[in-house]
Amino acid sequence: MPKETFYNLNEEKKLKIIAVLKKVFREKSIFEANVKEIVETLGIARGSFYQYFENLEDAYFMILDLETKDIHNLFLEILKENEFDFYKSLKLYGLEIADLLFESGDYLIYKNKYLYWTAELENKWKVYKKKESSNSEFNHLSEQMEFTKAIIHNLIKRTFINDWDRAEFLEHFNIYLNWLKEGVDYNGIR
Repeated sequence: MPKETFYNLNEEKKLKIIAVLKKVFREKSIFEANVKEIVETLGIARGSFYQYFENLEDAYFMILDLETKDIHNLFLEILKENEFDFYKSLKLYGLEIADLLFESGDYLIYKNKYLYWTAELENKWKVYKKKESSNSEFNHLSEQMEFTKAIIHNLIKRTFINDWDRAEFLEHFNIYLNWLKEGVDYNGIR
């Protein structure tokens, strides 16, 4: 979470910092980005950066928070809206994910997040978001949700690795959805 000093900046300076951070995290992963480049681009002292943020991860998490949607909560919202019809919700979810990845203008931020996300970043992100526990309303679904989440995350990661477009993502998403619904047939019948 940015420090109070960041929030006390005038709006123009805050927006300039956010714009530079967005540019950096679109072009580079958290592991390739560095404070030196950011402060040089902004024309501020390195010490000023640390008056605004604890560290580089703090700045990165702020950009993720501003620019990306929590895809897990998105699925839960869709699931509730569709009276817990899992397959109908998952189908709609695939379309929403495709919109987020390919039409939101944040493709590169999502790409760098999914290709370089680690367990350590995940734990720090949870602390940043203060979301240690999942929505208790869905606790009984936790194993099913973890299974589904693993499949979706892998599919999103493959989208970036293989440089799929929206249509290719949805084609693979629908294949996976069919496998979840009908089972995987290794003889190629399904």
